[in-house]
Amino acid sequence: MTRIGQNTAIRVIRTAAIAGFVLGMAPDQPPQPEFTETVIRVGQMPGPITVADVNHDGRPDIMVGNMKDGTVSILLGDGRGQFRPAPGSPFPCNANPNDIAVADMDGDGNPDLVIANTQTPYITILLGDGKGGFRPSPHSPFATQSFPHPHRVAVGDFLGDGEPAVVTDSWGHNEILVIPSDGKGNLLLPGKFFPADLHSDSGVIAADFNKDGKLDIVTVNQSEGVVGLLLGDGKGGFRKAPGSPFPAGDTPWSFTVGDLNRDGNPDVAVIPYERDIRDPRRLGVTILLGNGKGGFDTMPGSPLSLAGCKGPSRVAIGDIRGDGSRGLVISCAQNDKLFFFVRGKNGGFESFSQGVSTGWGGLALADLTGRGKDDVLLSNEKEGTITILSKK
Repeated sequence: MTRIGQNTAIRVIRTAAIAGFVLGMAPDQPPQPEFTETVIRVGQMPGPITVADVNHDGRPDIMVGNMKDGTVSILLGDGRGQFRPAPGSPFPCNANPNDIAVADMDGDGNPDLVIANTQTPYITILLGDGKGGFRPSPHSPFATQSFPHPHRVAVGDFLGDGEPAVVTDSWGHNEILVIPSDGKGNLLLPGKFFPADLHSDSGVIAADFNKDGKLDIVTVNQSEGVVGLLLGDGKGGFRKAPGSPFPAGDTPWSFTVGDLNRDGNPDVAVIPYERDIRDPRRLGVTILLGNGKGGFDTMPGSPLSLAGCKGPSRVAIGDIRGDGSRGLVISCAQNDKLFFFVRGKNGGFESFSQGVSTGWGGLALADLTGRGKDDVLLSNEKEGTITILSKK
C-alpha cells in the first residue's frame, strides 16, 4: 500500500467495506457501513493518539506520540477529514511518550501538551503557540517519584485553585501521584501520593463519578481483577469510594470511560490481558455502569464476548453510527481486527468486526468531519503510521 509521508498533503488512499466478520447479528440485518481508510505516516513506533483543536480554528487536530523517536506528531485538520503536518512537526518530547493530555498549563489560552514518558521518571510539558507549534516548558521534563515510572496522565483542577494539576500512576506502590502546577507551565514536585487499587500500566482516568462537581480518579488492579474509584475532595485529596474496588472480570487491563447508556453518568469499559486468561471463553469486555453516586453496577449481559479477537489492546467509547447511541471499539493486536459493539433494536449490543492493521498502538474515537459520526483513529507501531476509518 502507498504510504503518505509527514511532509505530504494527506488524502484518502483506500475505501474499504466491512468484511464478512459479523457477530451476534441476525441474517436479515442491513449491511454494515462502509468506511474510507486514510493512512498517514508519522514517526517511529507511534503509540498514543489524542484529538483536540490546537490552532484555534474550531477544527479537530491529531496528536500522536512516537515512542521510538521521542517526538509528537501534530496533524492539523481542515474539518473535512484531511490533515497536514503542523510547521515544525514532529516536536521533540523526550523518550517514550506513552500518553498525551491537552490542557492550558501556562494560562495563555493556548492548548499545551502533558506527556507521560514511560520507562523514565519524567513528565514532559510542551507549550503551544496557538498555531499548532510546540516548545518545551523552560523546566521540562519534570522528574517524578512515580514507581516504576509514569504510564498515563490526567489533567484537571484537582486542587480547586483554578490551576491545572497532573495525576499519574505509581502502580508499583499501588498509588496515584497528584502534582500541582504553578499555572506558568511548571509542575510543583514532588506532589502527594494516595493509596489506590492500581496494579496495571493502564494508568488513570479522571471524571466526576458522584456529581459533586469535583474530579475523581478511576484505576485498574490487574492482579486482583477489580476497578478502583477514588473520590476527589476538590482540594487535592482522594479517598476510596464506598464499595470500591468493583469486580471487573479476569485480569482487567486496558480501560476507558464514557457515558455508554446515556444516563448522564460516566461508565467504565474494561478489556482483559488475554495471556493471563486460562479459559478463552471468558475473553470479553466488562461494562461497569456508573450510578452517579460514586459506585458501579455491572451491566446485564457483561462481559460482551470478544471471541475471535486475538490480543485485545485498546478500547474506546463513542457514537459510531451517528445516531446518538454510544458504542464500543476494541483493537485486536494479534490478528489485525477492530471489534465494534453498537446498540441493536432491542437495546442490547450487536457486534461486527473489520480487518485493519492494528498492532499494540493507540486507539481513539472523534468526529473529525463535523457530521456527528465518530471516526476511528488507531496507530500501528510496526508500520509507523496512523489509520483513520471514517464511516460513509
